[in-house]
Parts: sequence; C-alpha cells; structure tokens
Amino acid sequence: MVLFGTGIYLVGNLEIQQKQDVVVQQAEALRLHLGSILDTKADVMEASLRFIAQDKQLLTALQTGDRKALLTLVAPIYEHLHQQHNVTHFYFHDAHRINLLRVHQPERYGGLINRHTALGAEKSATISSGIELGPLGTFTLRSVLPVVNNGKLIGYLELGQEIDKLILDTRNMFHAELFLLVGKQYLVQSDWEAGMKMLGRTRDWDALSTSVLVSQSLSDVPVSLLNQIGATQANSDIRIRRDIDFQNHNYWAAITPVNDAGGQQPATLVMLHDMTLLNGQAKEDFILFTAIFGAIGLGILTFFAQILGRIDRQLASSRQQLIDESQAHEEMQNRFISDLQHEHEKLHESEEKFEKISASAQDAIICMDNDGNISFWNMAAETIFGYTQQEALGTNLHELIVPKRFREAHLKAFPIFRETGQGAALGKTLELAALRKDGTEFPVEIALSASLIAGKWNGIGVLRDISKRKQAQLKIEQALHIQGVLDSILNISLPPLTLKEVLLKALDAILSIPAFSLQDKGAIFLVVKGEQKLEMVAQRNLPDALLQSCALLPFGRCLCGKAAASREIVFFNHVNEQHEISYEGIQPHGHYCIPIMSEGQLLGVLNAYVDAGHTSDENERKFLKTVSDTLAVVIERKLSEEKLQQLAHNDPLTGLPNRSLFHDRLEQGLAMAQRHQQALAVMFMDLDHFKEINDTLGHDMGDVLLKETANRLLACVRKSDTVARMGGDEFTVILTETTTPENAEHVAKNILAALLQPFELNGTRCNVGCSIGIALYPKHGRDSETLLKNADTAMYQAKITRNTYCFYDENL
Repeated sequence: MVLFGTGIYLVGNLEIQQKQDVVVQQAEALRLHLGSILDTKADVMEASLRFIAQDKQLLTALQTGDRKALLTLVAPIYEHLHQQHNVTHFYFHDAHRINLLRVHQPERYGGLINRHTALGAEKSATISSGIELGPLGTFTLRSVLPVVNNGKLIGYLELGQEIDKLILDTRNMFHAELFLLVGKQYLVQSDWEAGMKMLGRTRDWDALSTSVLVSQSLSDVPVSLLNQIGATQANSDIRIRRDIDFQNHNYWAAITPVNDAGGQQPATLVMLHDMTLLNGQAKEDFILFTAIFGAIGLGILTFFAQILGRIDRQLASSRQQLIDESQAHEEMQNRFISDLQHEHEKLHESEEKFEKISASAQDAIICMDNDGNISFWNMAAETIFGYTQQEALGTNLHELIVPKRFREAHLKAFPIFRETGQGAALGKTLELAALRKDGTEFPVEIALSASLIAGKWNGIGVLRDISKRKQAQLKIEQALHIQGVLDSILNISLPPLTLKEVLLKALDAILSIPAFSLQDKGAIFLVVKGEQKLEMVAQRNLPDALLQSCALLPFGRCLCGKAAASREIVFFNHVNEQHEISYEGIQPHGHYCIPIMSEGQLLGVLNAYVDAGHTSDENERKFLKTVSDTLAVVIERKLSEEKLQQLAHNDPLTGLPNRSLFHDRLEQGLAMAQRHQQALAVMFMDLDHFKEINDTLGHDMGDVLLKETANRLLACVRKSDTVARMGGDEFTVILTETTTPENAEHVAKNILAALLQPFELNGTRCNVGCSIGIALYPKHGRDSETLLKNADTAMYQAKITRNTYCFYDENL
C-alpha cells in the first residue's frame, strides 16, 4: 500500500509539473511574441522619424513655430504612415516640450507634454520609445525624437499607434483566452467611462474591486478570478493559478505584468489555457495506472499468501509424521498425493487469475526466460506489436521486437543479467524504440524488473506505445522553432540593409528550418512593377543554367510562374512536364512554390527544393504559408522605407532630385573636385513665359510642361551629372569634371536649343525658353552657398535678354 500510495503521489506531481511547464512556456512565447512585434513597430516609427527629420524646410518651420507650414509639409507623410503602418498620432513639440501641432488633430495644440517617452528623450538627448497608458485605459506605442539643428535643440517629433487590438490578435495564434486589466489608481473614472463609450466597448467601473477590464476575448468574465488577480501584488514574473472552473471548462491562468515606458506596471495580461481535454486524458491514464498497479500488487500478494500457506501445511505434515510414526507407509503416500493435487489446483487457479488480469491491461506485459525467449505475451502485446501469442511464445525477444541497429547493445548486456539479475535499465522507466511485425519502428515507454524463478533470472517488462505523445511533443517543438525563425526573419529587416540583402538572409533562415525536409537550395522572386513577370532577387546554390533561364519568368511559366498566376501553393515531388525549364544533368527533386501575398496583392514567390518522392502534408503547407506571410511583411517594410527615401529626396512631380538632394550632390561634387583638383560648373535656370502658360492653359498643363522640361534637360547632360528642380519653374544642373568653360557653354547651348523646340500641350503648341546663369568652381566660389548664389546672380543677368546664358562676373 505504501508503494502504491507513493506511485500515485509521484504520478500526480509529475502531471501537475508538466501542465505548469506547458502553461509557462505558452505564456513566455506569448510575451516574447508581443515584445518582438512591439520592438519591430517601434523600429519602424524610429526609422520614419529619422527620415522626416532630414527635411530642412520642416526643421525651419519647427524652429520658427510655423504651425501652418508644418501641417502642409507633413500631412501627406502622416497619411502614408497611417495607411501603411497604422500610425495614429503625430506630434510636434518645441524645445520646452510645449505642443505645437497634433497632425492627427490639427485643431488641438498647446500644453506641456510630460509623458515618459518625452521625458526620456529630453534626458537622454536621443530617441526614446515605449508603451504608455492613456487616460481612456488604452495603450499607445510612442517614439519621441529630439531634433537638433546646428548643435541646438529646437524641438521634438513624436509618432504613436494604438496597440490594444494587437494583444487580442495574438489569441488566434496561441489558442488561449486573454483579459487585459488596468489598475484603477492609474485612471480617472469619468475619463475612462467616456473613452469606453466612444470606443463602443462595455464599461462597468464597479465590476472589479481594484482594476477595470479594458480588453477580453470571452463574452463572459470570471469576476472572482480577476478580482483575486487585481488584489495580488505585482511583480515581474509570470504567475500561475491552477484549476479554475468556468463555463463547464477547467482553466489554468498565466498572469503576466505589463510594464510601461516609465517602468511602472499599470496593467496585467491574464491568459486562460483550457485544460479540460488534458485533464480528461490524465484522468484516464491515472485510472489505467491504478488498475494495473493494483492488479499486479494483488497478484503478488496472492502468490505470496499461497506460498506461505503451503509452507505452513508442509510443517504441519512433518510434525504429524514425527508424532504418528506408526502409521502405515501407504497412508502417508496417499496423504502426500492428496496434498499435491490440492496444491496443483491452487496453482492453476492463481495462474488463471493472473492471465485474466494481464489480458485486461492496456499496456503490453512481456516475460522473458533465462535464455532470452518470450515466456509470456498478453493481449495488449498482441495489439501493439502485431504478433499473436502463438507467434511470440518461445521466440527470442531481442530478434522479435528490438530494432536491428540497437540489437547488438541489448545482446551485449544480456549475459550479465542472465547470471546476476542486474542491469542498467532495471528499476527505471525508459523511452526506447521498438519494432512491429510490419517492420515499422515506434517509440515505447518501458519499465523493466527481474524475477528469480526456479533458480534462474527472468525478465518482466511493461510497455506502453507513446507514439501519439511523441507526435504531440514534436508538433510543439516544431511550432516553437518555426516561431523563432519567423522572429529572426522579422529582425533581419531591422538593420539598414538593402532589400536583396534582407531577402538573402531570410532565405538562409528558411532553408535551415529542421521541421521541414528542405534542401539547401531555393530562391525568392519579386513581381516586376507594372508587368506580369517575376524577377529572381535572391537565391542559394542554384546552377548557372537556372540563373540565366529563371532570371525573368512570365506568369504561368514553369512552377514558380504557375504559383504567381494561380496565387496558390504549387507542389510536385518529382520533375514532370509542368517543370518547363530544364537543363542538361538535372537531378531528380521536388518543389514548393509559395506565393507571397499581402492583402490580396501578389508580391513574389518563394521557391524551396525538396527531395524526390517527398510527401507533403497540410501542416507543412500551413507553416510554409506562414513563412511567406512573414516574408510579405518584410518586403513591404523595405519597400516602404525606399518610398520614404524617395519622398524625402526627390521632387514628386518630375522625379528629379529636390533641393535637399541637390545640396548633398553639390557637396559631394565639390569634395571630389577638391580631392582630384578638377573644375565643376553649377547652372541656375528659370523658364521664360511659364507664368503666362499657367494662367492661360491652367496648372495641369503647367505640370505637363515641367515634366517634359525635366526629360529634355536629362537628355542634354551625362549620367554622372545632376539635374534638380528647386521649386516652381527653377532648375539647377551640376556638371562634374568640367575641364574648360567651353564645356559648360556647350551644355548651356544644347539646353537652350532643346527648350526652344515647341511643346505640345493638349493640342496647343507653346514656345518657352529659359535663362541660364553659370558659376564655375573654383573661379567663382569654393563652397556650395557661394557658387549657387553667384549662379543665381548670373541667371538674373541673363533674364534681362531672355533665352540666353550668362557666366558669373564680379562686376555683376
């Protein structure tokens, strides 16, 4: 009974510990997932702030406190960030943290900003990010950038986005119920109730004692549990509450504190993990364990009781023989025969009981004699291994059920057990591989013991098929590993790398996933903008013949083209007629071609190689689709960064470099000219009669004229030169490596000739000209400001005559 009780206690404790480990691992994974997404969103906002802060016009407006100019400059940028990255807040503050402009609410401004992120940016003099609790009980992820111009702090830029929905979105990934609690001490009741009403959410300030419920994934709320959690002192660790019965389900709760940017813990995230099915399985296992253990114990007790009874009867018979020595020898012999028959009947009864008990057991019970042959084989063994009792009895155990690769080790240890009844595996519960009749291997849990029968050591084993348990563990490990790879793919896109570099690193991470049977070769294609074609952007270990044939693929051609055309996963485990592109020496293989989609738009195709004959399953396809969705996030992020770069440095009408990029190019050109002692020319030009065309034909035709002017100017210069639009009808040109003034004069004449050609504007032929001012380095100036100023002065001199050019002269 003591052994039985100890066994029950140990099994119960092991079950509770395993449940707790599952819940803690899931809560940790959820917290890491949320942290990764918040870091990614913060990095995107920080990168956006740094791009925005490069605009010199914006810095001037911020320094002068010009709200109207600020709103005009950043309104399109905010609209882009709101649509592409869900940014909901955009602020400008002065150097004293007084709000100048709320771009998302222009009518509201003013007030001292004392949020943790703003104070952190002021204290550290660098960008500060974190989540903060608002007065409505909602959380906002904020990033604040101090803006410095010429070594002086002129103000702060701030971006923010609401994250409440993000927490509940994770419920679908982790299959758990979530509740978000906020302590009442961090809120004002009237503000919170007004906020919940505005957001269309249920509001009940008095539902809980010390906190309020701001988000929930269940319609009904376990009020008693949430009150206990709200009354518990917060700490940084995940806490577990067991056996919560709610709505006919049994839950375990993982309680995770939520920290804001100021290091406080204003909120608590409660995850409810449904244990109902797991408890039912555990109860069945416990009943089975109790039945087997009790049956074995009862058999052993019966066996010992019968042995003791036989010994007692033998002693009594001996005493009787000593007392009554006068009895006839025949009477003694008859009594002995009678006793022997009685013992035989008892033994037969005991064996019959043991066989019935073992037949009802769900685990295999196998006995091995001193020669290594099977001496007992119950019905569960027949079911698990596939051999009938007649086939198994008398057969060598090691040759029958031990896989061939382990057989030598088992046979090597057997002689020691045969002589001493000892072995390393005795008295332990082990997980080993076993062999079925059909030749398939499967995992078993086995408990071994030794028994001395008739002076020889015999082995007794109780085996359980744990294939389903192993499969469940493998799925959990695969999911955790794939989640780690997805996180690493997202993190790859954070450093300032090109899209191609990011995709190469992401491809390496995908091909290394051990959960998939992928070869170490594959490629990522992106859709060519405006065309029904795919371009190979990243590849690993593909042969040269394929690099040429697959550089550009029309939609519908070969497997990758078919995946792009159908927007569906294409899989083949062999090379067939669908594999239209072939080459000499091609080896047997298979393919996964997974379309990379974002909100119904095709971004590209992921191509991964598998071994020939590979078997695809729904789980593998699901994980690969998740990988392609993650790639879509990375691709869109990098494309957005490139678009922001384009907006910051190029004129949106003509596509030419804007004033900011022109100054950068001029500084680079001057540095190169000084290093190599070369000349450089700067042209400043203004279109003649442009205002008359705008007034008569309209601004739309004026825009068409400006775009055609940009095209003609580009045709007059080299690729190494720069043509920029400074604003309105003013353009500038940087001519590098100008050996003589005649070189600049030649380009100026070509420009005048090109712009004298008539322009076709909506059926009307229009003639314009231009006036060009030219300044030469180092003759007319050694810095960018002087050169541009002198070129502008020369242009105004040319404007007197119109449609001509003029070199700068000090007499001007």
